[in-house]
Amino acid sequence: MAAAGGHIQSLRDEATCSICLEYFKDPVTIPECGHNFCRSCLIQCWGESEAEASCPQCRERVQRRSLVSNRQLANVVELIVNLSLQEGKEEGGKGGVCEEHQEPLKLFCKEDEAPICLVCDRSKDHKHHEVIPLKEAFEEYKGEICSHLEILRKEREEILAYQAALDKESKDLLKLTETERLKTVEKFRELRQFLEEQEKRLLTHVEEVEKEIAGRRDEQLAGLFRKLSSLERIIQEMEEKRQQPANELLQDVRRTLERYEERESPEKPLAFPPELRNRILESCDLNRLMENTVKQWEDALLYRKQIQKDVQSFRNLQKANVTLDPDTAHPSLILSEDRKSLSRGDKPQALPDNPERFNAWPSVLGREAFTAGRHFWEVTVGSGGRWALGVARKSLQRKGVIPLSPERGVWAVWKLGEEYLACTSPVSSPLSLREKPRRMRVTLDYEGGRVSFSDADSGAELYTFSGASFSGETLLPFFLLWENYKTPLIIS
Repeated sequence: MAAAGGHIQSLRDEATCSICLEYFKDPVTIPECGHNFCRSCLIQCWGESEAEASCPQCRERVQRRSLVSNRQLANVVELIVNLSLQEGKEEGGKGGVCEEHQEPLKLFCKEDEAPICLVCDRSKDHKHHEVIPLKEAFEEYKGEICSHLEILRKEREEILAYQAALDKESKDLLKLTETERLKTVEKFRELRQFLEEQEKRLLTHVEEVEKEIAGRRDEQLAGLFRKLSSLERIIQEMEEKRQQPANELLQDVRRTLERYEERESPEKPLAFPPELRNRILESCDLNRLMENTVKQWEDALLYRKQIQKDVQSFRNLQKANVTLDPDTAHPSLILSEDRKSLSRGDKPQALPDNPERFNAWPSVLGREAFTAGRHFWEVTVGSGGRWALGVARKSLQRKGVIPLSPERGVWAVWKLGEEYLACTSPVSSPLSLREKPRRMRVTLDYEGGRVSFSDADSGAELYTFSGASFSGETLLPFFLLWENYKTPLIIS
């Protein structure tokens, strides 16, 4: 009886708010620590504090806006209230007293879901109802509630774990975007500096060319002025000679004609030779300047597009709920009841040799099929064992020895002894790792044609298959287990 009382008290504690010490009303969960409280109690406890506050139970710093309504817990509390468990059980397992007959409530009517007395059981209201002892009903419903509570706790833990993973993923992406933002700012700063330097250099050169052009112009104009003055004197002299009488004109006429012959050449002077023009155009090569400018601009746009692509990829990434397909499992593999883990048996099991089952490699496929999108799942691999993880085409050969390579429809990573290898053809060199991963993350980017492997705890990338074409193919998670030593492969 004392043990039953202890269970009852534990059930009451689970449904009681630690602030008001009453049953939960509109319960909410603090994701950071997982503790539950009445929404009104928590708001009253925090008062007018800002967005950041602390848990009243463990004092961990939390965000007010992160509160999550716990509808499952509210349903359990309502069930406890409806069954009148809040009144407990008296010593000896007795219930309360029937209000109508003032007899002890020793029975439970399943039809009306209410405790009744012996007199009620004989009445016409319960004549054809299924009635069981109150203690038996209590144990039955208490067990059902405890089972529900266990499931709810597991679901809560899964949500909190997923939330932590999501938070880590978002922080990693924010670090990436911050790095790319700084790169973009630096690129544009360099671009502006480059343009300013080019502008200054070009303007300085143009100024020098202008001075050279002005100097050549002044020099040529001075020469032309001298030629023009000489020609004016000769023209004036000849005009005067032409108007003289014959005897005067013929005197010293030869000297006048020699002056004409001795004049400077009337050819047009070349003030700006072609080599000067070509040198100016070559030094002011705007096309080359624009090509450099455009290239740097395109680099900046590529950085921006990459950031947008990374952000979009993060938004589209979905965690797959991978379970194992027993119809494909090799007879030497043992799958757990929830199809979430596999280990190697001592001897092959007697299983039907259906077409989907592997009969040579100790392999198994996942049930979940992928034909689009970006998905990931994680596998706890422990520190030992020999295994391979990845994805495979649904059309993969199931009978006989299967070479593991993309050409045969498998994108996977091997662990052989102390080495990790990518399943390529030929087999890759051992992968360089800082530390051995205990949890592996497999990420599939269907449209991008990529399958990536990373350490789920540290985020360190191990290997990425790229350039694959999955169009029109169905892909399935792939697992191979030669030895698992102490730890089975566990999917999460």
